[in-house]
Amino acid sequence: MFARKLSKSQFMMGLQCVKRLWLYNYRRDLKPPVTPGQQHLFDEGRAIGELARDYFPGGTFVDADFRRLPQAVKLTAELVEGGTDVIFEGAFVFGNALARCDILRRNADGSWDLIEAKGSTSVKDEHLRDVAVQRYVLEGAGLRIKKTLLMHVDNTFVKNGPLDAQRFFKLEDITGQTAVLLAETARDLERFKEVLASADMPEISIGRHCSEPYDCEFRGYCWKGVPEHSIYDIPRLSWEKKNLLKAMGILNFRDVPDSFDLNEGQKLALKAEKTGETLLDREKLAAFLGKIKYPLYHIDFETIMPGIPLYDASRPYQQLPFQVSLHVQAGPGAEPAHFEYLAGGKGDPRPGLIRFLLEKIGPEGTLLAYNASFEMKRIGEMAVDFPERGPALSALLPRFEDLMQPFLERAYVHPACHGRFSLKKVLPALVPGMTYEGLAVGHGGEAQLAYYSILSGKLSPAEEEKLRNDLKVYCGQDTLAMVKILEHLSRLTP
Repeated sequence: MFARKLSKSQFMMGLQCVKRLWLYNYRRDLKPPVTPGQQHLFDEGRAIGELARDYFPGGTFVDADFRRLPQAVKLTAELVEGGTDVIFEGAFVFGNALARCDILRRNADGSWDLIEAKGSTSVKDEHLRDVAVQRYVLEGAGLRIKKTLLMHVDNTFVKNGPLDAQRFFKLEDITGQTAVLLAETARDLERFKEVLASADMPEISIGRHCSEPYDCEFRGYCWKGVPEHSIYDIPRLSWEKKNLLKAMGILNFRDVPDSFDLNEGQKLALKAEKTGETLLDREKLAAFLGKIKYPLYHIDFETIMPGIPLYDASRPYQQLPFQVSLHVQAGPGAEPAHFEYLAGGKGDPRPGLIRFLLEKIGPEGTLLAYNASFEMKRIGEMAVDFPERGPALSALLPRFEDLMQPFLERAYVHPACHGRFSLKKVLPALVPGMTYEGLAVGHGGEAQLAYYSILSGKLSPAEEEKLRNDLKVYCGQDTLAMVKILEHLSRLTP
């Protein structure tokens, strides 16, 4: 009965790419191990799913995991026949498909409402197909579905005391949208059945579907023939143009013809790629440097973004700063003084961070960040969430300048950046020997996970101390990197 039943997740794989579906069934050995970042997302999704059940108190959970699917289907059937009003994780089979539903709610007339809980903050196209296949299976199994609803996170929710599922979630009726997808769902299931009946892997070229709507776990396998610094690295190049270049037999960035339709920034990046020369617009660079006033505060935040708010006066998925690094220079070329703040991990990190900012940043001088809109937005949010500090925090915002600007505006184009202008690309190109390679915490995602580990309370004192030191090294490197990059740019203008 359960030989090769397509689960809902496999159905969604097939919609994204039938090659992904085939590989998942026949070459799962090609999947890389789950990363800590992916596991965190899985855990957060599971926590949001559990919170969604509080919206319907008194429901019955079908406690049989994927290793006991026959028992799950049997238990669900018994609950349906036995008159249970609300079922969590019910399992149903119809044709070659299996569906497990987040929430089923019985209506007075014997019909059912199908409710899917998502951690997103809105209804997305892929959600409609996700719920449509569940509805198709349930109706095929004999249930009469009256409504299909998507339960998603309300991003206007502000935590104030214990979490209230009724306020945390929104319910949106998608009955009509799923109804029109049922016939297409049936055709897709048959198509996927044929794909899996073949011993031959489908030939599907790489493309937008490798990361939309979800990152494919087999990307490393499918992209193994793509050269370093390829056409896929050209910044902001549309997939239509990438596919055209591939059809022309061009994969290397440097092989793109000068006549190919690129914007001005892409053309400059291509010129640097081909010539190996650094391109400099001294007028633009001088204009940027002229906006910097001393004392200069190089500033960088690290943040967490919990889907379920941890602290009062915070919203779902709000970026919450828990760490800041400041390198302060009294004048051009002055030796920087370093100051840092890292929250203790036992409460809301923002009040202490706000105190640090207002104590360490004087009334004059430029605040310099790399991609400054990020830091500015965080400060603006804290000004709203902590109104007693609002005026002082808001006064910092007009003082910001963005060190990314010269690279974004192509005032400086270095061939080693290969058209990119993230800090991780720019730093080793301009400051050889200074890199993020080898750091225990090497990027923002790892910093988030490190702080979540501290918040968990599961670390030994030695483990926590090491993580805290690793975080300080990483965040301090970001602001020291800005000091060094600015020194390099300053030497290029008279």
